[in-house]
Amino acid sequence: MVKINNKKMAGAGFGLLASLLWGAWPVISKLATNDNLLPADLTALRFGVAGCLLLPVLLYQGIKLKYIARKGIILAIAAGAPYVLLATSGLSFAPNAHFGIIAPSSMLVFATIGSVLWLREPIRTARVLGVLLILSGILVVGGNSLSDVSIDTLLGDLMFLGCGLLWASYTLLCKHWDINPWTATALVSVVSMFIYLPIYLFGFDSQLSHVSINTLVLQGLFQGVVVAILALYFYSKVVTLLGSGKGAIFTALVPPVSMLLGAILLNEQISLGEYVGLGFVCTGMLLALELFRFPTAMLLNNPKDKFM
Repeated sequence: MVKINNKKMAGAGFGLLASLLWGAWPVISKLATNDNLLPADLTALRFGVAGCLLLPVLLYQGIKLKYIARKGIILAIAAGAPYVLLATSGLSFAPNAHFGIIAPSSMLVFATIGSVLWLREPIRTARVLGVLLILSGILVVGGNSLSDVSIDTLLGDLMFLGCGLLWASYTLLCKHWDINPWTATALVSVVSMFIYLPIYLFGFDSQLSHVSINTLVLQGLFQGVVVAILALYFYSKVVTLLGSGKGAIFTALVPPVSMLLGAILLNEQISLGEYVGLGFVCTGMLLALELFRFPTAMLLNNPKDKFM
């Protein structure tokens, strides 16, 4: 008889929510660029709004400056403004499809390796097969876009690889330091706000004054509340419940979710191969997350089947 693991189901729920919100990010951001907002403007909105809203959280928790300097800055580099700027800079050299393939797949590989070798999390055969199936699905979804490669494109791809390494670092460190999800989320946004906003105000030609109030409100709420706060909190909660290795698996859903939302909101066409890739990703996640407990005879592996 199949038994449901409630902790894993709760973690899966948070992971799906985070993937849905992150998957909507490139689509909503694309709408913003149509209104002449630049990536630097979106980053300022993201961490300006989120930093102001979450600063009281750090003050209420009494987080000391020593703690912020030792851990907060590192987390902000891994998942805050530097990560966003690296991603947006890479997009100036390589297409968005490359980011959708390289960033989540490299992040999944780095986080899986780190969780096993550094955090000593056990890994079973089903999870290995699931991760391989997920990576195959990601490549099926966007593999065609990797055929056109130039020096500039390779530079952008290396930046996306760096994004994967940074996000994997955030995932592993949150688990290693056992940081409360709200604390981790607040540290990323508040530290990013204090570091990035002065650079933005004095180093960039802001376009915020040239767009409508409706656009500013929509993008401010989406970038600063939905993505920077809710999605990051949901993801941090997944890492707390399921561990860094399994938490990283949910980033693989971002490209398919973005693809589906692009078809709905931007009228982008989805090919048969992309649907097949989506099926690979979903099937791989069911294997890798081990959401259900099956009788021993039905398992692909037994409890001793681990790679240390």
